[in-house]
Amino acid sequence: MAEARSEVMPLYGFLHGDTLGLVILAYPGDTIEELGGKLQAAAGVRVAPRQGMSVVFKGRTLDPKERISGLKPLDRFDVIPREGA
Repeated sequence: MAEARSEVMPLYGFLHGDTLGLVILAYPGDTIEELGGKLQAAAGVRVAPRQGMSVVFKGRTLDPKERISGLKPLDRFDVIPREGA
């Protein structure tokens, strides 16, 4: 049986190349990399997922292995191409 996940957190995600911002449901245990992947999957009907993307929050590029614990419900994050990618 899968472990129950609680404390779902809605976040606003904006993917480079997309025309819409999306609400992404995240959990405290999710990593930044997982968060970026969720946004790319949700926007996949308009923008093909790409490798070499970074998650940016308040102008700072986040470590993909960090947990999302620094974000709060309804915070905005952006997924953009990594420099040099």
